[in-house]
Amino acid sequence: MEVDPSIAPFERIYKLAIPRGIAQGIVKHVEREYPIEACGALLGRVEGGTAFVEKAVPLKNVLGSSTAFWFDDRDWMRTIMDARREGLEYIGLYHSHAREQPLPSLADRHRMIECPGEVWLIIAYRPGSEPRFAAYRIDDYGSAVMRVEVELL
Repeated sequence: MEVDPSIAPFERIYKLAIPRGIAQGIVKHVEREYPIEACGALLGRVEGGTAFVEKAVPLKNVLGSSTAFWFDDRDWMRTIMDARREGLEYIGLYHSHAREQPLPSLADRHRMIECPGEVWLIIAYRPGSEPRFAAYRIDDYGSAVMRVEVELL
């Protein structure tokens, strides 16, 4: 029996490696959208438990909310399909919180359960303060949120 790699389960990700230039681009997107939650897709490759972000694609927060986000599913799928054509994998999502701590909200946790295998990067941002990054994923049983190490390259 063989598993088609295009439908194989996500490799477990324990570290998210982001080049500083990409991280700066994400922060600029967050600053532009503030106080609305900014959101986007993280694309790259996964090797040995580390997800290397090679591209971050902003998505429009269709909720227009400062406390919640979601995007047009068609835009999200188009982004993923374009990435695959470029040889990149879908890693997960990023979004911002207009508060001090980059912790997943209850709504985030519910959405994460719907998206097993994805990494969610949260950027806490308030004007005049340094943005703070933290990443999370759902555990293998879908019952707990696990912290993913973030490394800026």
